Parts: sequence; structure tokens; C-alpha cells
Amino acid sequence: MLKKIILIPLISLSFLFGMEEANIKSEMESKIQTITTVLQTKGLSSEAKKEQIAPTIDTIFDYQTMSKISLGKKWKSLSSEEQERFTQKFESKLKNSYFEKLELYTDQKVLVKEQEKVKSTRIQLHTEIIGADETYEVIYKFYKVKASTDWRIYDVEITGVSIIQTYRKQFSEFLKTKSFNELLESL
Repeated sequence: MLKKIILIPLISLSFLFGMEEANIKSEMESKIQTITTVLQTKGLSSEAKKEQIAPTIDTIFDYQTMSKISLGKKWKSLSSEEQERFTQKFESKLKNSYFEKLELYTDQKVLVKEQEKVKSTRIQLHTEIIGADETYEVIYKFYKVKASTDWRIYDVEITGVSIIQTYRKQFSEFLKTKSFNELLESL
């Protein structure tokens, strides 16, 4: 059931690309409605839905920042080429996970609740996924892009679990016994 619930927050991010602070909540509400409409379209194959959504996926996440956070201290020891390779592989992993979750959509409702500025450069947008039996809290974590008025998403927390911190723990454990190249191959 949780896999189904995770789908909506990821879907709702698919049209984001550097929002202004004052517009985050209203744009999220609008984008959630837009993307769920595509998913609810009867007669549209999974592949067709992916094709309609895919061009905007690159605007969802700041893959470079997410990659850096997920690798922790290891990131600094990598060459710029290795960082780029990892970012590409990690981006691919996130996209594959995203499309797998698209298959699980079953008309859950999303309520965008409040926008909270936790630091001058960090905002959290609190939402709820309302299913038939349970409600789940989802927090979108935004950061302010340097030298800009834009805000981008760098993490999503679902029922208290950070997606990026989860990857960070997994990667750290993996790298205790295996090489960076083996990590790349596993992605």
C-alpha cells in the first residue's frame, strides 16, 4: 500500500523547475492536478502516459545535489568525471523508480497543506496523501538556488523517511565492502 502512496508525491513534482518562493504552494497544487489528470485518462497506455510525462521529469529533481547528498563524504573524493557518471546513473535509477510507481496510481487524493520556511535557503511544503484506508504525510524539501530567486526540490520525505537519506545509508553500507565502480554497476 505504501508503494501506491509514494507515487503521488513523485508525480506531483514532474512540472517543477525553479519556482519563486511565493508560488510554491499554488504551483504544486496546480501541477498535482495536471499530472493526476494524465494518470486518470482511460484508454491511455502506461507507455503513452510515460511519454506525456517524461519530457518534464528532468525538471523535477536537482540530480547533481541529490547525488552529492546521497554519496556524502565519498562525493568529494571522486573526480569530476566520476561525479558525472554517478549523477547520470543515479538520475536513471530515480527515473526508473518513478515510472514503476506510475503503474501503482489508483486515484489517491493529495492535499497541499502548508509551506514552512525552515531556514533562509530551505522550505518544506507539507502535503498529505489521502487513500481509502490511510493518510500519509509527504514533505517536499526545497532549497534556494544561489544567485537566483528560484527554489528547487532536493529531497522528498514520506511518512518521516527521507528518500535521499535512505539512499545515502544504502550507498554508505555498500561502499564499506565494495568499490565505487561496483556501486555504479549496481545502479
